[in-house]
Amino acid sequence: MADEIKTPATSISGNMLFYKQPELLNIKEHGKLGITPLTEKPYEFLRETQLVPITVTEFVHAAMNFPIVFAGEDKTPAAVMGMKADSNIFVDNEGLFVEGAYIPAFIRRYPFASATHDEDPENMMICFDRSSPMITENSIAPFFAGTELSDTTKQAVEFVKNYEAETLGTRNFVRVMQELDLFETQDVNVAVPKEGEAGVVEQKMGTYMGISEQKMLDLTPEKLAELRNNGGLSAMYSHRMSQANWQRLLNMEMVRDYKEQQEAEKS
Repeated sequence: MADEIKTPATSISGNMLFYKQPELLNIKEHGKLGITPLTEKPYEFLRETQLVPITVTEFVHAAMNFPIVFAGEDKTPAAVMGMKADSNIFVDNEGLFVEGAYIPAFIRRYPFASATHDEDPENMMICFDRSSPMITENSIAPFFAGTELSDTTKQAVEFVKNYEAETLGTRNFVRVMQELDLFETQDVNVAVPKEGEAGVVEQKMGTYMGISEQKMLDLTPEKLAELRNNGGLSAMYSHRMSQANWQRLLNMEMVRDYKEQQEAEKS
């Protein structure tokens, strides 16, 4: 989902989705820097990101806009934001996010993120994407106030900490789904216009890893009650309901392609 990052000493190596130059926040190197919100193309960094990780507490909100899938070997829950690889249909040509659509916390925390040291995984450190155009000197919201973190940075750090806590609960949810053997590969079926004639036809556009509706129905009443009480059942149904958004994504892609074609013909 991201290229390997090779950067200087205070930077971080590894895979970080859309973080091009992550660096550990420190006053020595970043004392003059801070955040200046972008007035132009604020979500440009997201334009080529098709999948965005979400936490289990976000399922209800995300299901209103995006298909939710479980990606990779770890089956990380993710919101699908485009039918095409390396394309996000929710970010327009002006770098704006579709008005009214839910913005996952993974995006809202940007340009900050967390990092851990291999030798001390319990010690969370704060990093930020140095390549982000919102990182500036003489900023509206400096990282530091004197030798301490500014109030704005403290709020950002708290948000990142809360996000990491939510990811732990999400991993537990995935673990439970695996123990119950609820995952299965499923098809993406959408309605597309018939070529050369009126009407539509159902077409398979791909596959994804999801929670089986039939396996959910086969769960015992006791297990269903347990999942209901711990919030798992709500997340499971949100995931199932979100699959209706595949058609929405396709329709959005078709509208954008049509508009781009119209603009090309005018020029």
